Amino acid sequence: MTDVIIRPLDATLIDQTFDLATEVFATSSTIHAALGVDLETYRASLRPSFEAMVAEGMSLAALDPDDTLLGGLIATDMHTTLSDEPRIGPYPEIAALTQALTRRFLGIRAFKAGEVLLVDMAAVHPGARGRGVYRTLRKHVQGTARDGGWCYVVGELSSPATQRVVLDQMGHEKAAEIAFADFEWNGSRPFAGITSPRSIILAEGAL
Repeated sequence: MTDVIIRPLDATLIDQTFDLATEVFATSSTIHAALGVDLETYRASLRPSFEAMVAEGMSLAALDPDDTLLGGLIATDMHTTLSDEPRIGPYPEIAALTQALTRRFLGIRAFKAGEVLLVDMAAVHPGARGRGVYRTLRKHVQGTARDGGWCYVVGELSSPATQRVVLDQMGHEKAAEIAFADFEWNGSRPFAGITSPRSIILAEGAL
């Protein structure tokens, strides 16, 4: 997209991007909506890990030519997420779902630090949807990762739109999948009400 400018996510953009990403996830993400996530609680729990991921230097912001923020993408070394303490926070159901998906991925892929880049979050301003912002961010991070010597880019896809873009349009493959109706946590099925899509997918793209 010629009218979308991609920049590294730095200190001048981190607050705007954090506010946008957390609001989009809290209000639009299928798994967050299923739990009725409270925005301020979510923000307080996420801020430290968000800043740590941005500090790794692989995250991006998408802007209009007038510097209006259109979207952001937060990326981290997936190996770091395995060595860190699990990010539980106030919504342990989401953490448990992510951990279960990761375990399935580890059953097919062994990797070291610097090999698998995880797209942890990607969000587009509601007013910018339909302009290819998400796809542009994903393609840009993929190119940057390839140039940096990474082997794979992976990301959790929990919406029909992201699954369509990443799997159908960009040609990434399903590396792990969990049906929402089948996922159990603490004796319950917290995401069984999600019918579109019917599963969360960890998609992998070779670089």
